[in-house]
Amino acid sequence: MGMLCCCFVLLSSCGDHRDSEGVAWRPPADSSMPKAFAEHEPVPDYARSWRMPEGFRGFPARWNKRNREHVRKACELARDEFIAAMSSLLRAEAGSEMSRSAAVLLRSSQQKYLNLVQRSLEGDYLVFRPTSDLPDNLVWEYGDNEPELGSPQARKGGTLRLALQRSFPATLCLFGPNSNHATRRYIYDEIDLPLIRIHPGTGKLIPGTADRWAVSPNGRTVYFHIDEQARFSNGEHLTARDFVTALYVRTSAHSAEPFYGGYYLNNFSRITIYGNNVIAVTLAEARPAAAYYAAIPASCTRFYAEFGPDYPKRYLWRPVPTTGAYRIEPEGLVMGRSITLKRVKNWWAKDRRYTRFSCNVDRIIYSYIAESSKVRELFRIGQLDVISGRESDLWYEGLECEPVHKGYIQRVSFSNIWPRHSLGFHINCSRPPFNDINFRLGLAHALHVQAVINSVFRGDCERLGSYFSGFGAYTDDSIRALPYDPEKARAYFAAAGYTREGGDGILSKPDGTRLQVVVSSRIDPTYSNCMSVLREDAAACGLDLRYEQMDDTVFFSKIKDKNYSVGIFSWGFSPIMPDPSQFFLSQQAINEDGTPVKGSNNVMAVANPQLDAAILDARSARTEEQATEAHHRVQQLIAKEACWIPGWTSAYCRFAQWRWIRWPDSPTCRFCPPRYFDPLDSHLYWIDEEERTLTLKAKAAGKAFPEEELVVPLPSRKNGKKNLSRGAAGGLHTRSVPSARHSSTIR
Repeated sequence: MGMLCCCFVLLSSCGDHRDSEGVAWRPPADSSMPKAFAEHEPVPDYARSWRMPEGFRGFPARWNKRNREHVRKACELARDEFIAAMSSLLRAEAGSEMSRSAAVLLRSSQQKYLNLVQRSLEGDYLVFRPTSDLPDNLVWEYGDNEPELGSPQARKGGTLRLALQRSFPATLCLFGPNSNHATRRYIYDEIDLPLIRIHPGTGKLIPGTADRWAVSPNGRTVYFHIDEQARFSNGEHLTARDFVTALYVRTSAHSAEPFYGGYYLNNFSRITIYGNNVIAVTLAEARPAAAYYAAIPASCTRFYAEFGPDYPKRYLWRPVPTTGAYRIEPEGLVMGRSITLKRVKNWWAKDRRYTRFSCNVDRIIYSYIAESSKVRELFRIGQLDVISGRESDLWYEGLECEPVHKGYIQRVSFSNIWPRHSLGFHINCSRPPFNDINFRLGLAHALHVQAVINSVFRGDCERLGSYFSGFGAYTDDSIRALPYDPEKARAYFAAAGYTREGGDGILSKPDGTRLQVVVSSRIDPTYSNCMSVLREDAAACGLDLRYEQMDDTVFFSKIKDKNYSVGIFSWGFSPIMPDPSQFFLSQQAINEDGTPVKGSNNVMAVANPQLDAAILDARSARTEEQATEAHHRVQQLIAKEACWIPGWTSAYCRFAQWRWIRWPDSPTCRFCPPRYFDPLDSHLYWIDEEERTLTLKAKAAGKAFPEEELVVPLPSRKNGKKNLSRGAAGGLHTRSVPSARHSSTIR
């Protein structure tokens, strides 16, 4: 994750083609694209006027054919699974474990088969209908009764300066090779507005780019009316066409992105277009919170005018337009050094409820700095505005400095409600000896994770249990991580064939194969400290634990290609409920020829028919009770697979900021709503330039403010140290430094 030395402004991926390939590129006129449909095709008038990227013509027919073939094959497989499950049930002894497993598989495969048969009778996947065909009995929801977000006292302007201790991304593409990098959340994921979203304070659904939505009586089809004012950050209007474009470009072989084909085919049975401002998305099965899960993505059609076989190279450094308030300008990309987001002039949602008090700063500068010591020094002298407090030595010793003691810098502990990242040791179950569950169980007992929590994190963190933690009732809190136990570890390793002990205490097989495990991660000093602790205790279990670090891009490519043994990393999850299908379905693990599926999110190559059945039950649940039961069963089966060794987490994040960073303090929004992993993701903060001037003058004169730590508890909790008072610009401040210590989640 080292910082590159070059510091020139990147205009392209090739110096001779700056305008055609790089960040300064501008898409051609909409009229330059070919018409989407031939004259003879039976589509409504609104679609006949559409212009689409070269290669789109004929796509609806091709996609509908692909869907029919997908459903046909899925029906055949489901039928075979149903027959096999029935056969297993008939052979099994009544009341036995095999009988119970077969009964579960039978029920699941039967429902799966019936759902697929029903889907095969529903007709085409992508349908264009005239606006007049829109049902007239829809009950529209507007989501406009929730509390406003942010503060009316927020001020626009200023620049927020942040550091990322990450590798500079290898591409600015939103999908395709190397696009799943750590920077993406900052420049796209936390910026873009989806069709609808969750109110971060109440958990209710509120508008995004759709100003209203309606759910069909059967709970499967959701109608979205697109706000006619919605625009992309490049100025293009958002219309129904852009959702069709997203389907086209993201599932194309040109994008080299295996995820989206399964995403569309497995989750939805139909997308119907009713004019330029209404789309209807039919889920594969009815499910709770249907509107949230039916919110498909959009892609700016004009931006992808040159989409084709060379997409990964041609679009390598072209910033993707979003519907959010920030964009990367040409001068905002300094290769290897920094990415600057600039607020969109006249953002379409600047006066809308829920967004008018957000996205206040004019610019956000993300500087890529590898060395922690440099990040800390730049923050201490005021060259960075906010710094993460996830490292215990920074929180406890590093912030014992004059700027903190004199009140120029404030500590912040923010409690949140958010699904926990799956931080832990992911095991590649397709690679020997890790395909032996005895070996995996031995490894689980040989990693002393609690020692890491006690020493590296000074007890501030807690051990994860379920792979999907933090989802409220959907999380099975009874699942516990296996404890460190040298005796059990050695017993399991012996069952896996490691029966001889060498002079150094490390086990081996009779043929001399040494018990050695290489753990991989991205470059991160915290992980290095953790591995130092784990290595010594693993040796007591007969395990030679090795460690390798690598650049972010190289590491994630290694993981996605299943070219690793054990990796420390996490997936970031979103509400409302877990989505285990992309991480654990067998079809995402192993190809028909027995080789691992490359590029899928089932990076642990887990292939378990019982787990498949439970996942399908969770996906097809009609009620919250059914969904809860199914998700608990999924998590229990994941735990039995021992494919993931739980790491650590916390129920809050902590950071330090210069006192000119302000946060809301309104009756409906205290500091930041709790449904954010990191409060900076909310973009509800602002910069008080008057406070900056006052602070810098006081600093120059040696004058001090009271030392402050802001403790932000969950709304439902009472905290004796809260003692919050309103600052000059409406920010929240404490006037005493609490003794309680907190830690942030490591990602």
